[in-house]
This record gives sequence, structure tokens and C-alpha cells, in this order.
Amino acid sequence: MMNSRYSVLSTKEKNNIIQTLISEKNITTDFYLTDDEIHMIKKFDRPYISLGYALQYIYLKNRGISILNYSDSIPKEVIEHISLQLKCSSKELKSYFLIRNTKARHMQEIFKVLNYTKFELNSKINNVAHEIVLYSSNKFDMVKRFIDYLKINKIAIPTISTIEGIISKNIFVTDEFIYKNIYSQLKNKEILNKLLYSESNGISTFSRIKNTSVNVSSNGIKELLKLIKEINEYGEMIDLSFLSDEKIRYLNSQIQKSHKTRIERFKDNHKKYSYLAMFLYFKKKELMDMVIEVISNHVHMIQKRSKKRAQEYNAKNQSIYKSDREKFKLVIKDLLNISDFKEFINYQNTSLVMIDNELNSHVDDLDEVDFLLKSYPSIDYINDLLEIIKFDSNTKPELVDFLKNYKNSSTRKNKKIDISFFEPKWQKSIKKYEYSKKVVGMTVMNTIRDSIRSGDLFVRASKKYNSFDHYLISPTESSCDIKSIEFFNNLKQSIQIPKQFELNRDIEHDEKSTFSDKIYRYFPNISMPEILYEVNQWTSFLEDFRGFHGDKLDKQKVLVASLLADGHNLGFAKMAIASGIDESVLRRSSEYYLNYDNLETAQKTLVNYHHSLDIVGNWGNGKSSSSDGMRVPINSKTIYADYNAHYGNRGGGIYRHVSDQYTPYYVQILEGRDSNHVLDGLLYHDTSLEIYNHSTDTAGYTEQMFALTYLLGFNFKPRIKNLTQQQLYAFESFEMDDIKFKKINEKIILDNYSEVMRLVESIRCGKVKASLILQKINSYNRNNAVAKGLKEIGRILKTKYIIDYYTNGDLRKEVQKMLNKGEAINSVARLIFFGKQGRLNESKLERQLEKVSCLNILLSSLIIWNSRYLEKVYTEVKDEDWFNEEEFKRVSPLGTAHVNFLGRYILEDFKITTKDGLRELELKAPEY
Repeated sequence: MMNSRYSVLSTKEKNNIIQTLISEKNITTDFYLTDDEIHMIKKFDRPYISLGYALQYIYLKNRGISILNYSDSIPKEVIEHISLQLKCSSKELKSYFLIRNTKARHMQEIFKVLNYTKFELNSKINNVAHEIVLYSSNKFDMVKRFIDYLKINKIAIPTISTIEGIISKNIFVTDEFIYKNIYSQLKNKEILNKLLYSESNGISTFSRIKNTSVNVSSNGIKELLKLIKEINEYGEMIDLSFLSDEKIRYLNSQIQKSHKTRIERFKDNHKKYSYLAMFLYFKKKELMDMVIEVISNHVHMIQKRSKKRAQEYNAKNQSIYKSDREKFKLVIKDLLNISDFKEFINYQNTSLVMIDNELNSHVDDLDEVDFLLKSYPSIDYINDLLEIIKFDSNTKPELVDFLKNYKNSSTRKNKKIDISFFEPKWQKSIKKYEYSKKVVGMTVMNTIRDSIRSGDLFVRASKKYNSFDHYLISPTESSCDIKSIEFFNNLKQSIQIPKQFELNRDIEHDEKSTFSDKIYRYFPNISMPEILYEVNQWTSFLEDFRGFHGDKLDKQKVLVASLLADGHNLGFAKMAIASGIDESVLRRSSEYYLNYDNLETAQKTLVNYHHSLDIVGNWGNGKSSSSDGMRVPINSKTIYADYNAHYGNRGGGIYRHVSDQYTPYYVQILEGRDSNHVLDGLLYHDTSLEIYNHSTDTAGYTEQMFALTYLLGFNFKPRIKNLTQQQLYAFESFEMDDIKFKKINEKIILDNYSEVMRLVESIRCGKVKASLILQKINSYNRNNAVAKGLKEIGRILKTKYIIDYYTNGDLRKEVQKMLNKGEAINSVARLIFFGKQGRLNESKLERQLEKVSCLNILLSSLIIWNSRYLEKVYTEVKDEDWFNEEEFKRVSPLGTAHVNFLGRYILEDFKITTKDGLRELELKAPEY
């Protein structure tokens, strides 16, 4: 039986869909009547009947719904727009909807005219719902996709509760289908029960494997390999190819937030064993990725350390060599002064013997490999690695064969092993040390690292390190030559490189003003919990935190306390003291409700609400944004942190996208360089913002990024360091005022166009996440077709942008202003994230992301609250003599002087009884 408490949509989501169906949006197109339609409708004698008929007609035609279900909610703007076209009054419209037979008869007639069919649940409709649920993961999207299907097929959309019932039933049926399919693949189900058993330390095997965390070290690698081997002992991995990528990602997230106790409570064995099997499936992929990442970092660390030691050693030797040269000079001088043989023999037996002994004691210079060999014991995991992880290659099959046979290969005694596929420097070292096992081992580990980075090696069982083709849609057979030539010609026409221009990098800055301080003096003092409660009254964003079965958290104060614990980085122990809520309750609340899906949904709610405010027009139109990284220290045992010499600590990065309206609309944890993550925010924010222009600093810029943003429909405007040192390109080579323009390689663009567009479409349709594929492209030492094509397209786009940047002062100012907004928001984020001195001490990437998402919720709430009160202050002071309209437009919503972030947290929701629902303003005395 399906759980009757199971709900598909929240009240807010239902209202959102209803509003989309009946709203006045696109009024001039969706509610336009042709002359023929007006003539047909005006056949009725009474105006209100014509108007009622017209409303039924136009809503079915363009929105696919029977407006009879929503007659009380029709927007006045729509009614007036239709009545103006019909030239009739709307006064008696309510009378029409009271005449049951007439409106029903009209509806039947309209169905025939528009060739619509009435909704009836049949096997075909049910199969469509099943396919949608099987493909999708988000329930709101399921409902929207179902509605889109009905519209396309001209089937009248029923009530939302009817659709919700259909989707709800199919979620239950689809879940059963998935669990039974996985269950049927399991050959030894009982062995999975071992995961739930407690070990000698009282922790279950499930929990131990789930919470694995290691440092970059030899022991860390051995621990990961041991875990993969342990997982392999549970039998063959299940096959999830019958599911969509989106569904697989959803199931992975469900497994990630599950724990042993919850799985034990499953009464359905199909579900229980499916969860355990999926846990092993996803965990093995995760561990595979971790092994490769740790090995890459470990080998790099050994290389770096060996190189440094070699340099230090040889630098020390240089001083010895210098001393030896001076001694040689003295010896030669002494020898030249010796006049007889007896004196020479005496000098030889004394001074020369002593000098000879001293010189023989000196050791020759050592290179990097000599010191690498000393680190060989730290890669004693090599045989286990090659046994457990199966490497593959499309370009170096001989290397794969060598790795397969490495364990059995003999060295030193048999010099006939093939080393031709290793880099020349490693071949030289192997020969120098006479095929020593240590040198070959070091060569193998470095080759594995470099080959994975270059794309020559891949691991099919991995999520991040599979073959490049695995992440792309299938190639299409089409007239690529014609399309590539057409694309190149369009590129050539749209991007004209001027033969002369003046270089100017000066940026005009707005004068600093104290006007903002005057405005914020009116703000009432408030605490962060009060801000959350007040913003929730306006947005209902707390409703977005729903649990496994779609239920809401009854006690909002527990949820608010959990948000504050993570968003302020206080931790649950300190928040329990500050709030009076038991620590275990806060932990459960966080585990169940503060998952990334819920946090992302709540963030969208806040972004959309802020974008709807009138005041945000002061700061921008919501079509421009910037992104920037924020470094945070990380002290916990994790591979997701690195040492940064500039900051002097181990840490990671928070990468945040901010709109020109000061809206932090997307946040993620950095993996690799900033540029890998630029597209994620632009593509996946899923808010009402329509971002077109995007700026980054130099860390977010690459030539490939210029190409990809252009091909995906964005306008990239980075701030590039050392502009004068950038190589410029044109369609013909030429030189102007000592600036050399290199000719673009037209052949590379034409030859690789189809592969470039295959990548672009793979990103656009969601086949692969942009940051994942960019991480691969940017790590390739050997340019593949896609990387080469993107770089060449990007070079011409970069050149055009650099010229625009040099010649357009408004562009330079715009880019600087956008980046300043991002940096200002990062400063406020640091102020909010004050606990534990700003350290993000979480070992797992998922937990790091949840924590920074909570920070983003607090940040967005503060910005919304400030924005609303800026509107109130404007109403209050706009007629004052000192008020300046232009200066007010430059006041940002990032003020914090009136906000108390510290102290005991009083978690009480309360209603504000003023007319506008806002607190009374409090004019404070200025600070001197």
C-alpha cells in the first residue's frame, strides 16, 4: 500500500504551478484574439457571456487548462485585456460562471474548435507518467513535464491535485520497479546483511565504509584500496543502465543521506537489499575516484619533494666545487714554484695525497630520480593498485598491457621489457639504473598520473576518470563540413578586428561617499534568527526543507537553529548551548532536512523573491553576474584540501556566483581551478534570473571558456591579468603599433567543429556536468580534438574582447563593478561564517557543500531583509533635503552594522503588525 501521507508538492509549489497556468505573464501574446476569433466569440447577445466564452477559449488554447477550475483566480489584467479586445464590459462576468449548463456546453464546443480532448486517465497517460517519473528525480519537474506532455498533445490539463495523485502513484510504482530490477540482479543477497552488523568498536560496517576519510599519503591509498577490495568481496556490481543519469544522481543522493538504522527499518526486502547494493555501487565509484585523486596528489608531492631536495643538495655541492677550484689553483701555483724532483716527491706524499683524499670523499651531483628512489617504499601499494583498478586506453594499448603484466614482469635480469611508451626522461633513467625495479616502479606511477591527466588512461568503473567519450552524446551523422564552414564564416563576420585602436586600461571609479551610512542609520537592530523568521514570512522558504517522505518539519525553530549552526559554522554542540535545543535533535534535523536538494530549492526561492523586488533595479537588471572563489582553511582529515603557500595553511575554496542585483544565486566547492566551475552557476541555477553577461577574475579565465560561453549563449567579460602580455589573434597576421596579431588556425576550427559542438550539446542537454568535463579538458597535457578546437575559437573571441576592453571605458568600469560586488559579498560571508575562526572542518565534499549552502541561505536572507528595509527607508526620506536619488541607487544591501550575529539565540517567530509588515525604523545617532 502507498503511504497516504506521501505528498508530491508543497503548498507553495502547487500555487506556483497554478500561477504559471493562469497568470497574466506574456499577456500580449498568450491572451491575444485574432479577428476571426473575436467574430466567432461575439455571436452571443450578452457581453458577459462573450467574455466568459473568450476566457475559456483563450486559456484552453494557450495555457491548456479549463479555466472553470480556477474562475475565482483569473487575474484582473487578463479579464480587462480580453474585454478591451471584445469591446465589452466585465462587470457581470461572475454571472457567467454561475450558469452551470451554459459554461459546460461552451467548454465542449471549444474542445471541438481547438481539437482538444478531455483528460481521461488511461493506460497511455499512465505509461507517460511512469516514463516521466522513471527519468526524473525532482517531483516539481515531474508535474511540469506531465503538464507539458498534455499541452503538446492537446489534452486538457486537469486539476493539480489530480496530477499529483497520478504522479504520486507512479512514484510508488516506479520505486517498486527499480527495487525489483536491482533485487533480481543480486546473486547473494544475504551477504549484504553483513553491512549492517556492528564491528568490535560498535560501529557498523555500513557506517565505517560510508564515513571513510583519508589524507594524501601512502597509508591513505592503501586504506582506500583495501576498502575497494572489501567491496568487491560482496560480489559483482549491479547494472543501473536501465535508469537515466538524472535518476541515478537522485538515487545516489538518497543513499548518501541514508544511515544504517533507516535501512534496517525497511520492511520491503526489495528496497532494503537494493539500497545496500546501490550503496556499494556508488561507494565503489567514489572510492575509485578518491584513489586516483590521492595517488595523483601523492605522486606529485613525491616529485615536488624530490626535485626540491635535488636542488638543495646540488646547490650545497656548488659551494664545495667552488672551494675545490680554489684549492686546485693553489696546487697549480705550488707545483709551478717547485724547482727540483725531491721537493716534488715530498709535496706529492703530503699535500697532494691529502687533497686527493678530500676530493674522493665528495659525491657527484644527484638528479631528481636519485631522490625519487629514496621514496620508493612509499609506493609499495603499486601491485595492489594494478590488481584492483583496471586501467584502459584508446590511445596507448601497449601501456595497458604493460600494467596488466607488471606484477609478473622481471627486471634487471631481463632487459628486454618494452619501455618505448614511457617518456624519454624515464626511459633514460631506467637504462641508467639498469632496469631497477625501483626506477621502473617510480616510472609506472608517474606515467599513470600523467596519462590519466592527459586522457590516455581511464577507468571505466570511475565516475570522474572514465573515457572522454563516455561523457558525451553519441556523434551524429550530418553534413559537418557545411556546418563548420558556415560557423566559421559567421564567426568571421560577427567579429571584426579593427586595424587601429588606442590602448587604455584606466578605470573610472565612483567617488566614495558617506551617504550609505546615513541610510543605514535608520535600520532597526535585529538578530540573525529574527531575519530568518521575517524573511520566511515573506517567502515561505522554510517550507522547502522537506524530508524523505515530503513532510515538513513541524518545529521551525529546530530547523532555524540547524541552519544557524551550519551557516555560522558554530557546530551543533555550541548551538545547543546557545539555543537550548538538544544537540542530538539538531544533528537529526541537519541530517534529514539540510541536504543539498532542499538547500538548493530554498536558495532558488530566496533568489526569485529578491529578483521580484522593485529596489533591485537600482543595482542591475538581473542579466549580468560575476563569480569568484573564497579561500577557507580546512584542518580535517580530507583529500579535499591542499596547502597554499600564499595563505600558509591547508584549505579549499567556496565558489559563488553573484548577480548584478547582489543576489548570491549559486554556490559550490572548488575542485581544481576556478575556470572549471564558471559554467555550472550559469547553467544550473534554475532561477528567474536571465544571466547573459558574466565576469570573473583571471583565475576564472581560459581561452576555452571564451569559446564555451559564446557557444552556450553567454557573453564572457573577465578581468585578465597582464593584458599587455596576451598574444592576440586575427584571421590574417599583421602588426600594428608594435602589437603582433598571429593568424588563427582556420583548419583546426573546421576539422574539430563537430567534436566541439558534440561537447557543447552534451553540456547543454545535461549528459555531463560542465565542471566535470572542463576538469578533464583543462588537465589534458596532450590537446585532444575538442580542446584544440575550443582553444582556437576562444583565441579569436579573447582578442575581440581585449580590444573592446582597451577601447571601452564603460566596459572596464562594468567589469570592475561586477567583480567588486562579488568580493563585497565574500567579505560579508566571512563575517557570517565566524565560527571556528572560519575553518571548514568537514572531511566529506557533500558535507562541505551543505555547510556553505547554509551560509548562502543566511547571506541571501540578510540581503533580502536589507533590500526590503532600504525600500522602506526610501519611502521615509526621499523628500528630505539631504536625500540624493543617484547616491541612493549606489547603496548596497550588504550593511551589517545593525545585525547581531553573536549571543544567545532566541528562536521565536512573531508577526509584525504594522501596515507594511515591516518593523518601525529607528534613527540612530551618527558615530564620530
